[in-house]
Amino acid sequence: MKLEIKNISKQYGKRTVLQGVSQEFSGGVYGLLGPNGAGKTTLLNIIATVLKASAGTICYEQKNVFDDLAGYHSMVGYLPQKIGFYTHFTGYDMMKYMHYLKGGDRKNTRQIDELLQRVNLYDVKDNKIATYSGGMKQRLGIAQAFLESPRILLLDEPTVGLDLEERAEFKRMIQEAGKEMTVILSTHIVSDVEETADYILVMNEGKVLENHAMSYYMKQIEDNELTGLEQYYLHLTGRK
Repeated sequence: MKLEIKNISKQYGKRTVLQGVSQEFSGGVYGLLGPNGAGKTTLLNIIATVLKASAGTICYEQKNVFDDLAGYHSMVGYLPQKIGFYTHFTGYDMMKYMHYLKGGDRKNTRQIDELLQRVNLYDVKDNKIATYSGGMKQRLGIAQAFLESPRILLLDEPTVGLDLEERAEFKRMIQEAGKEMTVILSTHIVSDVEETADYILVMNEGKVLENHAMSYYMKQIEDNELTGLEQYYLHLTGRK
């Protein structure tokens, strides 16, 4: 279950968004933590192959993902930062549609029911998405990302629009998922990764500033008598 990105760079004209990012992901929860504009979304889009890198390669189990793109896509669940839905669909119809696109068994929709219950949308599953609030749409986006139990789960700013109770339930989902798959979670909210991630990549201005297991950061916090990960992160990114 090894995903590897090697020297990923992205330029738009003369503007460099990513600079030679390399990382191995092999199970567990990886947090991409950084301020807005750090390059997190661009990196996730490249890993999801919805955006092409200017340079670098993506390999899964030591094979270039572009050699079998359909096979790679079948293993990836993805929640983009801004997800679009067919708003004339009901929540349930949208989930069925995504289930079919991912190659799911048309006769077995049990997982759809389970996921809608998990994100607290089952009672409104037959309502049109046009009637959903922003938070409800975000929860639907989270649910579709988990369809077909992907091996790689990519989540870009997933807690935006969620209330405290919904955030807590989502974090439980992430912790459970990390036991069985590779989860890459992008956020600028320190608590999102502090409570869920096994590893954290701190990003700023298109670069990875630090890349360590959570235990490393906890030791730095203790040794430097800091109040928590947020203080360390703000110092590291020069935001204090």
